[in-house]
Parts: sequence; structure tokens; C-alpha cells
Amino acid sequence: MAAIIQTVDGVVANKFEIEESELKFGRTADNQIQIDNLEVSNEHAQVIRETNDEGKVVYYLEDLGSTNGSFVNEEKIDKRQLHHKDCIRIGLNVFTFIDEGKVDIEKTSEIKKSWIPGIYYTK
Repeated sequence: MAAIIQTVDGVVANKFEIEESELKFGRTADNQIQIDNLEVSNEHAQVIRETNDEGKVVYYLEDLGSTNGSFVNEEKIDKRQLHHKDCIRIGLNVFTFIDEGKVDIEKTSEIKKSWIPGIYYTK
């Protein structure tokens, strides 16, 4: 499963699961991600879920002919494949694409005490 998270000043404000074949960004209420800002077109962009020739699910961000454009990692795009942790910008709003199948859960480090007093380390 994949999701789009919206961050405000580095803090997660919203999470939008990509459950259908598309997730639309825009200013009007018929979009799944509604952005009430004049810099955003009524139907601005969409995330599309497709299955490639190898049977793997891939995601794309597609601009829908918006006035101000859509950006992936600060590069203006028409259509671009999304990868885990890609940064999406619609107007001044920042989102991050999260592919939960690619999330690496970090192991908790074990702290070891060295023979030197007051010195600890991890492997």
C-alpha cells in the first residue's frame, strides 16, 4: 500500500492512502486532496496506480494541465514515476510519497559498555 503524506514545517499534517487507481489533487471539492489556494488549479494533478509488465504496482504523478505546474523533487513534470520518499509540490503545499512496501524498519541498536569507564558504543 502507498500513501501521500502532507507535511507542514516538517510535521505530518495529513495522510492520504492510495486505495483506488487514482488520487486527485485540486481546488474543488470533488478532488480527494482538496487544496483551497488560488495557485492550485481546479483539477491540478493526480497520482495513478498501474501494474507494469513484470506484474509490479508502480505509481505516477501526472499533471492535469495545471496553470502553475506540478513538481517532483523540485523538478517540473508532466508525468513521472514516483519512488519512496519523493517530494511532491502542488502550489506551495508539500507532500511526500510513501511506498510502504519499500519502508525499511530500522532495528533497535544494542548499546554496549566498553572497558573504558563512561564509554558506550553500538555495533
